[in-house]
Amino acid sequence: MKTYSIILLLLIIICSGIHCKTVRAASSTPRRTQAQDSAQTNVKDSICTTLFTQSIFDTLAPSAVTPYSYTGFCNAVINWNRNNPIPIFSGDTDTEKKNELAAFLGHVLHESHDFQAAREYSQCKTFTTDSVGKHTPTTHPDGCACAPVPESTSMPGYVEADKLFFGRGPLQNSWSYNYKKLSDALRAEGVDICAAPDLIATNEEYTWISAFLFWTTSTGAVDTTCGQAVKCEGSFGSTLNVINGGLECPAINGHESTIWERLNDYCAAASALGVEELLSLDGCDGLKYKFDQCLASGWCPACAVWEDKIGAPSTKEAQEECLSVSAPKQSALSAPKHGRPSSSSYSAQIGMTVLSSSLVLLSYLM
Repeated sequence: MKTYSIILLLLIIICSGIHCKTVRAASSTPRRTQAQDSAQTNVKDSICTTLFTQSIFDTLAPSAVTPYSYTGFCNAVINWNRNNPIPIFSGDTDTEKKNELAAFLGHVLHESHDFQAAREYSQCKTFTTDSVGKHTPTTHPDGCACAPVPESTSMPGYVEADKLFFGRGPLQNSWSYNYKKLSDALRAEGVDICAAPDLIATNEEYTWISAFLFWTTSTGAVDTTCGQAVKCEGSFGSTLNVINGGLECPAINGHESTIWERLNDYCAAASALGVEELLSLDGCDGLKYKFDQCLASGWCPACAVWEDKIGAPSTKEAQEECLSVSAPKQSALSAPKHGRPSSSSYSAQIGMTVLSSSLVLLSYLM
């Protein structure tokens, strides 16, 4: 009798292992929700067909270089909204979609020199001194595990781009910890951005994904993402505070012209997309003053038509209500395709529970 019981228990253990594998396989492709399907359809049918066309892209960035392309952008948007819980450019109305897209384009056009700079022009020439000491983008202790990269002995001053974490992509993704965040998000696809950071400057999808990840998850010092700043606050100023508030909100010496260029790019994008009014400039100290100053100086010709068309920020109550129902501040790439946690850990727990119980009973029978 004991022999038959032992055989039966062994069969239970084996079957439990098969069950675990079945659970993992079934959950590796999670069922998409109706909201995700709707978001993808809206983006495919509106953003890159009706609202944002190849002609608009070419008007804003006539000299765009690889990896920046209209097709790459549209594919990245569709793939992002298909696979991630925090959608982008998918507001309830065309006005909301255009407002977010105009703000996004204003920043990325500025950061990438109208899509002409896949990599920053001054690479790794700036050192930062903080509580951890003096470091460059390749030596930040909270980023990818990497060592300082030596200069070439045959070409003084030259270092291999694939070993450095300077600014790349539409939002000039910089510093190793930001690369690590993207690398962690893409690891499920077998992509290691830490090992090959120049993919951001060469791959048409990853370059936009790097900007989307920052836009939907990074909060800077304001506890609000860029997407939330647009949707909940109605503010362009807050998006700037998230992206570069330490240098531009307010502007420190040498960054006055930087703000003017950024504002002009935003105004140009707003005009090209046909928004009803600019988003509020609140949320970034001194931005409205810089806007007026830029108009008076003639540095912002694209903003002239928007002088009296700047929206007011959302009320505090509306902001709080919006933030309470908006997407959680988590890694947007934790969804399917980009690393959504599988049920492997859950399945392992089931297997271990069955195994433990079986062993206890087995010891009793023996």
